[in-house]
Amino acid sequence: MSDNTESLAALKLLNIETIHSEGEFEFKIELTDEFEAWFKKDQGLKKWSEKRFNDWFKGLINAGIPEVHSILLGSAIEASTGEPVSGK
Repeated sequence: MSDNTESLAALKLLNIETIHSEGEFEFKIELTDEFEAWFKKDQGLKKWSEKRFNDWFKGLINAGIPEVHSILLGSAIEASTGEPVSGK
């Protein structure tokens, strides 16, 4: 598995929409071909694994790395208004 620097760079290859609603965050993720190729190589996979990706993504969120939170929450929108989330 890669280190945090590689994971952060890879995270930036994803198209992520972050939506805040009722105290929870939802992530809508669109994979890019570049990310998918990196992920399969990094994880030693021959084909895509949704479970492995979910575990990887949750692990990054739970690691408490400030840069990850900045990437994911920097463009978060409030579900009820469609406006950017402020002060979170």
